[in-house]
Amino acid sequence: MINTSWKIALIVLISLAVSHSAWGVVPGNQNTENFTLDIFGNANMDDTINDRDIAYVEGVLKGTNAATNYSDADYDGKIDTQDIDQIRKIISGEGTRLVLLDSPGRVVKIKTPVERIIPLNRNAAEALRTIKASDKIVGVSDAALREKSYFSELIEAQNVGSASSPDFEKILGLSPNLVVYYGKWPSYETINATLKKANPDIDMIGLDCYDPETYAEDIMKLGYIVGKANDAKDFTNWYNEKMDKIRDIVRDIPEEEKPKVYEGGATVDDFYRTGGTGSISHKLIVMAGGKNIFENFNGSFQTDPENVMQRDPQFIICKINNIGGYLLKKNDTAKFEEAQKEITDKPGLANVSAVKSGNIYIQARDVFFGGRYFLSIIYMAKWFHPDLFKDLDPDAIHQEYLTKFQHLDYDLKKQGVFVYPGDNR
Repeated sequence: MINTSWKIALIVLISLAVSHSAWGVVPGNQNTENFTLDIFGNANMDDTINDRDIAYVEGVLKGTNAATNYSDADYDGKIDTQDIDQIRKIISGEGTRLVLLDSPGRVVKIKTPVERIIPLNRNAAEALRTIKASDKIVGVSDAALREKSYFSELIEAQNVGSASSPDFEKILGLSPNLVVYYGKWPSYETINATLKKANPDIDMIGLDCYDPETYAEDIMKLGYIVGKANDAKDFTNWYNEKMDKIRDIVRDIPEEEKPKVYEGGATVDDFYRTGGTGSISHKLIVMAGGKNIFENFNGSFQTDPENVMQRDPQFIICKINNIGGYLLKKNDTAKFEEAQKEITDKPGLANVSAVKSGNIYIQARDVFFGGRYFLSIIYMAKWFHPDLFKDLDPDAIHQEYLTKFQHLDYDLKKQGVFVYPGDNR
């Protein structure tokens, strides 16, 4: 059995692993550093589970390697040869249980194989398609079903209500093995307890699948859960390659050369709703090489025209709800133009640098939210630093994501309006 000192060390190590992020995010210094895959069995604490983890546990048993928090692959409180057996099963996909941490760091035990999934988290539905596992979806939230053109293969899946108010009767009637929810939403515990009480065989995990701090790891965790680890690795390799190229350039940009940026709310009427440090909008601005004018504030909050004018942003970015996206024709920019003009005409903004220079960009929130947040970074990096990103083609990367990982027959050159003005205005 594990002795008392090792148990204390285990607790400390788990705490450290929970705080470790996929992007290594700290305020003002976002990047895409490698993450530790928080699955028990990842004994050497890298970003995958393979033969090196078997060798590592063998070293632990011989006394040549220090035990890590994930050396106890079967999570039974001791490190022995059964942990090696568990790692082999994880690698081969033949295991009957997987123990891992969810997005906020809770220990979750999942029975495998998983064949019937309900992603109450709409972003998890997209992530499952990314790793070629959408055929396992038997029910889905109404948020995904509203995107009929994007999630056409899910039309036959049952509507189980919204993430905030799920239809438990429908969920239970579909007999899922697993329900995937948002990790950091406060309703997680209530929904989990309700489902467990009604059917103890249903497992639930909180994976955000949208936060830059955990996105790549969330994809990898889903890959191991559904037996698609190789497909998950294919995506995260592609994703990290794109993001690392931006990171490598952004980290060398002097602070004084990063443009001041303001991101408004999800509607023109809610333009003065914004985000400070800790918000997703802040993280994306910084990752794209910008400087959030409200970096000294925390979270989401309401500001006012005077505060924006005083900070004089050089760029204004707005992700607007229900304004466009993949359904619009290529030349159908009327709603985008209207939103841009309404922002330009807001009282007191006439002398703001972004307005005077015409650097007001409208993004379709339907396209750039959730798991597609990284596309927003790519477009913004091109806008903020066109000279540094001459070779960056946001549309080409966007198209590759849709074709290769979302398996959509969609041509961005002929269809859709998702950003205004475009790169070549």
